[in-house]
Amino acid sequence: MKTKRFLSLLLAMVMAFSMAVPVFAAEPDDPDEGIMPLAQVYPQEPVSTSSGNGVGPFTTSPGAGKYLQVWFANRGTTNVTVVLKDLTNGTSKSMTVTWNTSHNNDKFVYEIPNPDVANTFEIRFYSVNSAWVLGDVAAAQYPYYPS
Repeated sequence: MKTKRFLSLLLAMVMAFSMAVPVFAAEPDDPDEGIMPLAQVYPQEPVSTSSGNGVGPFTTSPGAGKYLQVWFANRGTTNVTVVLKDLTNGTSKSMTVTWNTSHNNDKFVYEIPNPDVANTFEIRFYSVNSAWVLGDVAAAQYPYYPS
């Protein structure tokens, strides 16, 4: 009889401690309690296009953050320059993603000049010798600088 009581008590304690584990998952100084990004403005999508073409336009959410992170994975056979064009403010930012290294995906962060209004963007791809562009692209909006 004592064995059953002890086993029941032990099982109850294990169940109580297992529910406490998720409480420690978020960082104490994380204002979004571990939820990132705040807005996925362009979902991950395969790209297969000629040089000079792109994706978009897409729009950021007002008040969802002032940082826009663009990610591109190069699946082609040539280096690709990825250009984020801010159609609202008339600015742009770019990066070049190599094709034949272990680092054939890359990301960059653009600070939105006026994050309290809806801003419109497009992403264009330029390859060496106008080769075909293959890869995956995504963009997300963050309330603070993504790591």
